[in-house]
Amino acid sequence: MLKIFPDNPKRRQLGICISILAAAVLASLSIFATGPSAVPRGPVEKAWPVSVTHAEKQRIKPNFSAYGKIESSQVAQLRSQWVALIRSVQVKEGDWVEAGEVLVQLDHRQAGLDLRQAEAELQQQQANLHAAEAQLKWAKENTRHFLARRNVAQQRLARHQDLLDKRLIAKSLFDDVRSQADQTTIEYHSHLTELGNLPNRILGHQAQIAKAQARVQQAGMDLEKTTVTAPFAGPVLGVFVAPGDLSNLSAPLVQMANADAFELRVQVPDVYQPQFEHALSIAAEEPITANTEQGHQLRLSRLAAHVRRGQTGMDAFFTPTNHNPLTLGRTLKIFVQMPAQSDLIALPVQSIYNNSRIYTVRDNRLVAHEIERVGERQTRERGYEVLVRSNALGVGDMVITTQLPRAINGLLVKVANPPGRMEG
Repeated sequence: MLKIFPDNPKRRQLGICISILAAAVLASLSIFATGPSAVPRGPVEKAWPVSVTHAEKQRIKPNFSAYGKIESSQVAQLRSQWVALIRSVQVKEGDWVEAGEVLVQLDHRQAGLDLRQAEAELQQQQANLHAAEAQLKWAKENTRHFLARRNVAQQRLARHQDLLDKRLIAKSLFDDVRSQADQTTIEYHSHLTELGNLPNRILGHQAQIAKAQARVQQAGMDLEKTTVTAPFAGPVLGVFVAPGDLSNLSAPLVQMANADAFELRVQVPDVYQPQFEHALSIAAEEPITANTEQGHQLRLSRLAAHVRRGQTGMDAFFTPTNHNPLTLGRTLKIFVQMPAQSDLIALPVQSIYNNSRIYTVRDNRLVAHEIERVGERQTRERGYEVLVRSNALGVGDMVITTQLPRAINGLLVKVANPPGRMEG
């Protein structure tokens, strides 16, 4: 009998291993040779889940929130044109004062003396006028007496002339009578001259009285200048003097703001600037209004004439329309209400791509649309929304409300909230 394995145990063990390995190789070759051939499969496109909302065109009032600073368009630097010692300062920085309230009191003794002197001069000129008026009255009454004396003298002269012609009187007597007649004529004409000049003297006295009255008014104004009062109601922004200082014509004493001129300065985003300009034009149908969390109600009053350094938008000024007080210098958050516009679509901010594009779903594919971003609005029901306008969008189009990292035109998507379960 043929021996397959040698008698040596080590050789026998090696032969067994080689036999097993050979059998395994043959079995593997048999499996690969007789097995079915694999058919290659193409790549499977992934459908991205998205949420959608229906596009609905409405007439909406855009609004936006911004921060504004309370300023006053009227800030007064109060000075005194009267140089005098400062007696008292009755306000401090931060005080609220009413119109006419005393702020600073200057020494008024010199101004008081000047006023008394001006009043005395006025009384003197008034006395001179009364004297001239009385003189005119008596001069008018004396005119007939001067005229009567002159007539008598002329009649006497005529009689003596007749006697002289008949040689009944001496020539010397006639000369005396003629001299007396001439004297009465001179006195009569002097009286008429004085009577004619008296009205001019009265006019001169009246002019002097007018000048004296002006000096009294000026002295009174100078006396008023020693008391610095508030020109309007508002807060005191600064006090620059103390009792014992000497007032200076060029240096302010007190600085204060007019409360009636308080306004809110707000920087306007560029997208709203044309609407703000139109709202201030004659053709505007609705005003632009605003309100604050503190209950202030405001209305657009004007736009700034230039863009301030460091800003990109123009400033708008809002004035209060209710009596809720404002605090100068305070920064407030306001909510600006724009005039209503038609054909606007309100979308959540997640629907906006690159500030100018949205996507709709058609046949489970994304379709890109360029949009005009008109504004925004904030409602309690839907929260913050962006208002857009697009002629390519139809009513009922499904706009995605999901921010996809790689949203492109034609991307396969799967609507996660079908129309029957769609919100809004």
